[in-house]
Amino acid sequence: MPHAVTELWGIWIYYLFGMPAATNSLIVLSMDLGTEIPPGIAMCNEPFESDIMERPPRRHGKNIISKALLFYTYGYLGFLQAIACFLSYCYIFWSHGINISDLWMSALGHWKADGTNFTSNGHTFTVDEQLYINRQAMSAWQVGMVFGQMFHLFSARSLRESMFKHGFFTNKSAIIAVVLEGIMLAIFVYVPGVNEFLGGAPVPVWCWVIVAVYSIGIFFFNEIRKYCIRHWPKNPIVRIFKF
Repeated sequence: MPHAVTELWGIWIYYLFGMPAATNSLIVLSMDLGTEIPPGIAMCNEPFESDIMERPPRRHGKNIISKALLFYTYGYLGFLQAIACFLSYCYIFWSHGINISDLWMSALGHWKADGTNFTSNGHTFTVDEQLYINRQAMSAWQVGMVFGQMFHLFSARSLRESMFKHGFFTNKSAIIAVVLEGIMLAIFVYVPGVNEFLGGAPVPVWCWVIVAVYSIGIFFFNEIRKYCIRHWPKNPIVRIFKF
């Protein structure tokens, strides 16, 4: 679910800040109807956590989808993943010598077929160059969404038990799902014709590195969150992050 926030931010930076579009409808559909399917199915085969019989039963009348879960999904985690997408997106412009500050409201007259030349840092970019750079930026955002979700799948496999105890390879379906997801993402980004159809273009390896490093940080953030839930479950601050 957190990827919904990254999809929204990919649209909002265009409409709210006038920056080049970070995603489009086909890229969103390729994720919702493509790369998200294998992990969703794999989660059905997830083994239970080892301490499940030590936990009290859920109170009668308590919602399965709690406020804390909604806050996790659409609040801080979705926002953190959106930052990873934005950094990957920004790297494309940096790699072409474009200042991010120059992108503010630039979509009003540039980054479209009927736009004009765009200048940043003393470099002038033709309409065709702008369109290609924008396609790269959208693929970079796509890498942020999908590659980030591949890392998040491991955190989502347990509610409170550390993944180092739960086991990374206890659900073989999840491993297969991650591999399939990675293959699909590579096809969407790098295979000629496919990436053009989706409105993307090949991206440098550094876009993947940025998202990987950031996603590893999010993984360990979740490990700390789960540690606090296990040791201080009744702490009022911890309860905000407990679901």
